[in-house]
Amino acid sequence: MTQPLASWIKPGSIKTSVNPAGLEFITLTGAFGSAEFCTQGAHLMHFTPAAGKPMLFVSAKTLLAPGKAIRGGVPVIFPWFGPRAGHPESPMHGLVRTRPWQLTEVSVPDGPTTPEGGAALVRFECSSDSQTLAIWPHAFRLELEFRLGSALEIIWHVHNTGPSPFEFEQALHPYFPIQDIHTAGVDGLQNTAYIDKTDQMNLKIQSEPVVLFCGETDRLYLDTAAELTLDDPASKRRLRISKTGSHSSVVWNPWIAKAAALADLGDEEWREFVCVEQVNAARNSIQLLAGKMHTFSARFTPEQIT
Repeated sequence: MTQPLASWIKPGSIKTSVNPAGLEFITLTGAFGSAEFCTQGAHLMHFTPAAGKPMLFVSAKTLLAPGKAIRGGVPVIFPWFGPRAGHPESPMHGLVRTRPWQLTEVSVPDGPTTPEGGAALVRFECSSDSQTLAIWPHAFRLELEFRLGSALEIIWHVHNTGPSPFEFEQALHPYFPIQDIHTAGVDGLQNTAYIDKTDQMNLKIQSEPVVLFCGETDRLYLDTAAELTLDDPASKRRLRISKTGSHSSVVWNPWIAKAAALADLGDEEWREFVCVEQVNAARNSIQLLAGKMHTFSARFTPEQIT
């Protein structure tokens, strides 16, 4: 049985709070570093490894209110990515990023973390109910596990708890801070086909070895499980991004006009982040048989550039 949120309070390492709008937050501190989650969407908002720099960006203008998506951190997207095909009335990016999740486990190690272990651990669950079934008629249960140490690892299990197969899309949508959008780049996608959402959904091939940013960028890369790197030479930082169970990747930055059009993003904040997303979407959507489970994981390892 899931314990009440307040039962996880542990002075000095695990604290909970509720903001004026009614959202619940969990803050972890310890030898691993520090992190903050919102139970709405099982949303990791902030994570700073010990002796490291913040790994995630959150907009100063994000709306921290029930039912409102959080602009930054790691949004969780299921069971469709972007607008739902044929259903313009359905919520953008699925059903779970603005729903309350249940906290099922949280622990903070007493000693320092190592690559072999000692990471803080947070687990959440979310299941279908009458509200989700009225919009998307399939029964599911999601389990999301966060391991926070010298790297960030996220493990996601999707269970089909209904009597028939279903098809779904999913994504982790992390926002990574950068110092200079003009010199940042994403490596590992050369010769990969992508859908260009800024150019009438045309299918293109990534010919350049590195994805660079000189305008709005919104690309869904298909049929790829490649390890990627996000380089930010201005801050002398690199982020290695690996994954399993995911066959698409997205690279996104809204640039000037799109940022100005988003009420929950500062007009100049497009300079400060890049999204490199782990996805199953479009022709890489997942078919899941009744009673079966799909596992998806991502690992984000920060490095200094010398």
